[in-house]
Amino acid sequence: MQVRVISGKGGDGHSSFRREKGVPKGGPDGGDGGRGGSVYVEADKHLATLIDLYHARVYRAEPGGKGQASNMHGRDGEDKIIIVPVGTVVKDPKTGKVIMDLIHPGEKILVARGGRGGRGNARFTSSTRQAPRFYEKGEPLEERDIVLELKILADAGIIGLANAGKSTLLSKISKAHPKIADYPFTTLTPVLGIVKYDDEHSFVAADIPGLIEGAAKGKGLGVDFLRHIERTRVYIHVVDPTQGKALDIYNIINKELGAYDKKLLARPQVVAVNKSDLLTDEEKKQIKKDFAKKKIKAEFISARENIGLEKVLHEVDNILKDIPRDIEREKQEYEIIDRDSIEIEKVEDGIYRLNSRKVERFTAMLDFNNQETLMVFRQFLKKNGINDFLKEKGVQDGDIIVIGEKDFVFEDEE
Repeated sequence: MQVRVISGKGGDGHSSFRREKGVPKGGPDGGDGGRGGSVYVEADKHLATLIDLYHARVYRAEPGGKGQASNMHGRDGEDKIIIVPVGTVVKDPKTGKVIMDLIHPGEKILVARGGRGGRGNARFTSSTRQAPRFYEKGEPLEERDIVLELKILADAGIIGLANAGKSTLLSKISKAHPKIADYPFTTLTPVLGIVKYDDEHSFVAADIPGLIEGAAKGKGLGVDFLRHIERTRVYIHVVDPTQGKALDIYNIINKELGAYDKKLLARPQVVAVNKSDLLTDEEKKQIKKDFAKKKIKAEFISARENIGLEKVLHEVDNILKDIPRDIEREKQEYEIIDRDSIEIEKVEDGIYRLNSRKVERFTAMLDFNNQETLMVFRQFLKKNGINDFLKEKGVQDGDIIVIGEKDFVFEDEE
């Protein structure tokens, strides 16, 4: 799911003077602007799906308030927090790279930083500047798109073809209440349930929505559901023999698992042949024989009639005892807050564009209608080594430098 996040712009600083005898122009007393609110994504263990976010695709934090006279600072903008389920992966939509994998409750990541409040003119007094009129505008907001992708965290994943009886099985072994009906894709989102095996053992099971042949290539509901099984430690593979030859159905699902990620085939599986109450003894014998040839143990169950479920749970519990619960976090590949860099590109003869997040944001905070601003700006360039950088790159006196939406004539002070 892709959403847009917009931080709050920093509040503008203020330029004003108090009335005070013996102080030039009464003395500057313009206050600073407030910080703009930031946008965060935070994991909450009480959520199971991203469905609440489907109707709100834009998340905006509050801007900072403007500074006032008498050194009164503007109010800070309120942050915006996007609440998501544990197991949500935050990605960059352009590259698909992982920004953060939220695998623990309460974890959160900054995805759009609020703008810094601009400084009022009271902050620019010095021994040579007693009555500055200069002030800063608020730092610009940040706006970007992010992708939120849920990979549920469950101990056991119930997999199988659509209508195999997975939802019925989950409803019988836990207190979960998935939607159950006699048509494909009844379950449109994974459903979690806590299975209490005995007084000392319990585990979380997930009903993974129905897979079909070709799912790994996007057919049907495709990889939207396949990714949910990546973090389950064991699979309860429900096979419905009324849909065809049991072993063939089993192989269809495993083929899709391998096509999506070969590592998934190494996960242990408990095969549960469902609707056994509809099978004859001869049919059961043949199914057992077919699986035995592949050295696969098959358990016969009837989720609807509560037949054989205890045996399946016992096997699942025994497997989970030997598999650590550690969750492998997706490797972070991309930083949402880019580290600052500075580059120069030649647009045409005598015109250059300076690309630097730091310089662009500082420039955007300046009010160039004020006569003092250009002097403050040139001091900033000199102090931060920008002038020397430009000269090293071949920029000459009188050339035009474009920074953000503004352009300036470069002056070689030497």
